Amino acid sequence: MSPHSAVFLASLVLAIALLILVDRLLRPGLRRLLEDVTALPAATEFYLRAFALAIVFIALAAVFGTHPDLKGDLHLMEYVWAVAAVLQDVFQNLLIVLLIYVALITVLMASLRRK
Repeated sequence: MSPHSAVFLASLVLAIALLILVDRLLRPGLRRLLEDVTALPAATEFYLRAFALAIVFIALAAVFGTHPDLKGDLHLMEYVWAVAAVLQDVFQNLLIVLLIYVALITVLMASLRRK
């Protein structure tokens, strides 16, 4: 296996694990919030699916878009740093998406909140 393939595979597996963790942590609370605010099951499903698609596409774009410069005779720690560099992009992009999503949901809550 080439150095690029090993780093890509490790980065992809870690990014998918991170996506599953973020989704499992945020989805139940987000579902309850959307059900309370919108009172429309279709709207709740739409916003949850939009959330899932956004985090998946952003994380995968960060993994596929990063091309670390690796040589053939590297030590293990240099592979670890290459994977960490890819995960840095994943975390950064996920943070931006989560902040934008929170802003959108806040606007939704403010505009649809029942009196």
